[in-house]
Amino acid sequence: MSDFPDRAALQPERTALAWQRTAVTALVALVPLVLVALRTDRPLQAVAGAVAMGISVVLVGSVRRRFGQLLDDTRGYSPFQPMVEIAVVTVLAAVGGVVLGVTAWLG
Repeated sequence: MSDFPDRAALQPERTALAWQRTAVTALVALVPLVLVALRTDRPLQAVAGAVAMGISVVLVGSVRRRFGQLLDDTRGYSPFQPMVEIAVVTVLAAVGGVVLGVTAWLG
């Protein structure tokens, strides 16, 4: 990935790859959540899951932009904002799954 042969460490690239995998995992986890919500006639949860899926797709793109920033050694870039955004989508997916499971279990 890095075309700088004298770069001491590849930690920023590994971090960006890890957050990209997390965003893709959140997207994959949201697909069954939306499908189950649609099949069990819970349109509000399906719409919320679909919105979270859209946000996750945007976040995958923002992490992709991070790879371009890694090639620019003249400025420092903070990965904090994409990390927070991906964490929020992951938490939303988890909460949505729990809510869907509890409401399906209760009736």
